[in-house]
Amino acid sequence: MSYIEKIKKQKEEIAKIEKVLELYPDIKENVDRWSNKKLSSLSINSETDQIYIDYNCGCCEDSPLQVWPYKKVKGIKVFSNPACFMVGEKNEWGSGDIEYDGWQDKLRKENITEIVINKIQMFFNDNKPEDYED
Repeated sequence: MSYIEKIKKQKEEIAKIEKVLELYPDIKENVDRWSNKKLSSLSINSETDQIYIDYNCGCCEDSPLQVWPYKKVKGIKVFSNPACFMVGEKNEWGSGDIEYDGWQDKLRKENITEIVINKIQMFFNDNKPEDYED
């Protein structure tokens, strides 16, 4: 990609972000532990319909499972505020994930949609913990 093409692409991205900022003026930049930047808005919480799920750590056997609720707006992912919720952890004794008690209530308290809560529950249903045999 030439330098001119790179600059043109950056300008297009800025124009998209400006349009999103008009709709959600409370947007802030959120930076995760790996310095990845995400746009985050309290106003989007009640509109979230997608999730990004990952583990807080790649090396720990009992790493926390974190969920990032978001909504795509004009092609831009706008994450909730707070942007990330810890909802469970890896099963250190086998496979699957262990749900934290009350994770649904924490999301509801922040006005996260039932659509998102159901997607997270489906993830847990599909990844039930199973311990390895000794």
